[in-house]
Amino acid sequence: MKRIRVIGLILLAMGGLTVVLLLFSIEVATIRLPRSGQKLIGAVKTTVGGDIRLSYLHSVERTSVEGRFSVGPGPTLLIRETRMMSVGTGLPNTAAERTRRDGRWMVVDEGLQPLPGLDFYLSPVNKTRITVDGSPVSLETVPSGSVIRLNVEKIRLGRFWLWHLFGKDWRPERT
Repeated sequence: MKRIRVIGLILLAMGGLTVVLLLFSIEVATIRLPRSGQKLIGAVKTTVGGDIRLSYLHSVERTSVEGRFSVGPGPTLLIRETRMMSVGTGLPNTAAERTRRDGRWMVVDEGLQPLPGLDFYLSPVNKTRITVDGSPVSLETVPSGSVIRLNVEKIRLGRFWLWHLFGKDWRPERT
């Protein structure tokens, strides 16, 4: 009798876990390759209000730049601010009314504007870094010269784990 209860509890727990994996949705910061059919190369769990940062060395001005983003409802990628050590070619320097100083940084308030994703060209010169909620995202496997697309998506928890375990993308057309 005790053995039947234990088996029943195990089956109940497995059923509960299956329901959670199939029904529970999460927000995920994604990095895809738009020139390769939107191939998924990175995914990190986040939440609405989560912090995403893209940091790089500007290739012309040789100055540090950091884009700070938030995860909005939906989810939506929202740009909060652009930080840079100086202004120059290709850097946002025409928004004087939205620019302030924060120590060494010049900060442009971007007003939480929604973005349909952000495309970025990878080059070793730029020393590109991405963090999601303070955790670094590895870009080591991405070939130089690739264009990455940073975005946020809402997916089922089970699909997220399938990607982590087997590299199986959750978009049906990408599998």
